[in-house]
Amino acid sequence: MVCPEERTVTNDLAKSNGRPRVIHVTTIGITALRALLAQCRYFREKGLEVGFVFSPSPEGNILRRLGFPVKEIYIDRKINPWTDFRSIIKLYGFFRLVRPRIVHTHTSKAGVVGRIAASLAGVPNVLHTVHGFPFHPGMPGVKQRFYRQIEKWMAGLTHIMFSQSREDVATALELGIKPRRGDLIYIGNGVDLGEFDPGLYPIPRRCLVRKELAIGETEPVITMIGRINREKGYHDLVEALQGVKDLPWRALFIGPDEGFLPAVKKQIERSGLEDRIRVLGQRGDIADLLSVTDIYVLPSYREGLPRSLIEAQAMALPCVATDIRGCREVVEDGVTGLLVKPGDSVTLGRALRKLLLEPELRFKMGREGRLRMCRFFNEAEVARRIMAVYEEVLGNEKNSCYD
Repeated sequence: MVCPEERTVTNDLAKSNGRPRVIHVTTIGITALRALLAQCRYFREKGLEVGFVFSPSPEGNILRRLGFPVKEIYIDRKINPWTDFRSIIKLYGFFRLVRPRIVHTHTSKAGVVGRIAASLAGVPNVLHTVHGFPFHPGMPGVKQRFYRQIEKWMAGLTHIMFSQSREDVATALELGIKPRRGDLIYIGNGVDLGEFDPGLYPIPRRCLVRKELAIGETEPVITMIGRINREKGYHDLVEALQGVKDLPWRALFIGPDEGFLPAVKKQIERSGLEDRIRVLGQRGDIADLLSVTDIYVLPSYREGLPRSLIEAQAMALPCVATDIRGCREVVEDGVTGLLVKPGDSVTLGRALRKLLLEPELRFKMGREGRLRMCRFFNEAEVARRIMAVYEEVLGNEKNSCYD
């Protein structure tokens, strides 16, 4: 059954108002809300009609209240041939009905089903942003080759591809992942530096947040934000925290569970850290939580250009992250944080111990991180780069490809 909001969205988008229509496709709504909203507001200000497609989620109503049309079509995050086929058919029908000038897909899975559907529907401009390729060096060889081949096939259906990471641009060149209109275009990543600003959090406000979280005024806070799965390295962080439990600290784990939380909780219990690690789930008050954080950690095995690291450094926090593509592009080792080998919980623990014992070093790295984010990771600049490409493809477009 189609809900009234869905019917209204489809009917409104089916009407032509003369403005070029851009549809952004993501797997889940949180990507649209947290990573794309500021860009899409900018695109709308520049005269584009912007809508979203993603799996049913609470973010749909939030974006509708902000004036963005949202079509909810389920997209499985895992490979599921039957479910993926149904998603493609539904996306194809939606694109044929609303006739966007641009379909812009994001993340690996939405990028596959979205680009196939858009190509079948004859969308004139199929664009995709690489938020990190789905393969990485630690993956089994057969699986790596499988994902690489999929990315090559999908690139053949794509007119233009963007990358948030310079390393992913180089990887695409090396592997022959090439869209139809040239090589990948580097756009970078960024956050709203006005929202993630430590100056907005004077001591009384930070004390209030600490009180709400039942954290003492002097306890250092270690925070990790990310989907709770094995790939993010939560298990490595728990092991590293066990190695520094002789020191005072509290830890916050923030993010939606993807089936790995029970294993993480069992590990926390076995380590005797139940009273020191708080699992908060998915939160919308990220800047508030970062304002009471002293050390930010991301022990991930695979990333694109991690937004959470940018947010943390924008809040003047020292970061401990794995030495992988994306992370090392954001964190300057020894200057704004420390990089460690993925899967190495011992070295991760040493890095945490160093920062816990040296508050002056934390302050110095945090200050340098804020300056670096202001210089290189401004969300407004990313939006301008994408808009320039939109204007170019729309300006070059002669005739509709729809039959």
